[in-house]
Amino acid sequence: MATEQLNSARDGGSRSIEFNKLMERSYRKVSDMAYRLSGSRSDAEDLTQEAYFRAYRSFGRYERGRSFENWIFRIVTRVFLDFLRTRRRRVKTVSYDESVEKGGGELQSFEFADTRPSPEAQLMAGVLSEGLGNALASLNESQRRLLWQADIDEQRYDDIATELGTPVGTVRSRLHRTHKLMRLGLERASLRLR
Repeated sequence: MATEQLNSARDGGSRSIEFNKLMERSYRKVSDMAYRLSGSRSDAEDLTQEAYFRAYRSFGRYERGRSFENWIFRIVTRVFLDFLRTRRRRVKTVSYDESVEKGGGELQSFEFADTRPSPEAQLMAGVLSEGLGNALASLNESQRRLLWQADIDEQRYDDIATELGTPVGTVRSRLHRTHKLMRLGLERASLRLR
């Protein structure tokens, strides 16, 4: 029993020596082939290392009469195909802060619209009471815009009239009606609170 283990250890040692000799002779060609397949030095190193690892594990099945280079080239090709399959499955993460190379050395950066509420809207959301918010919500868009221009931005009536393309008197009457609607909305809100 001990003799069999000793002989198999010696046989394994001679297999390792034989494999190392074959690897030394073919390493440069295998590395070059891996580089041609992958197009990247670091990927080529990984492919070469993985190919020799797989070759060493299955070296017992290698037929000694055949070309070692052809055998290892087939292994490199299979390792590369496995590498491509796993790379396709991997989710690619992209940082929107970094520029990405488009091709030809041209860089492309991503900019996305900010969907957060504007600073004014954030301020008003924190300041407005529920009743005031409901009263504002009951107005249509043009009434809210007019109220904002006159009362918040404190624009002059003639500037608002010029912007809207209407006479100053029309701006005053619309603003008066809008203020009246706001008062009604606030009165209703205060009656609900009682």
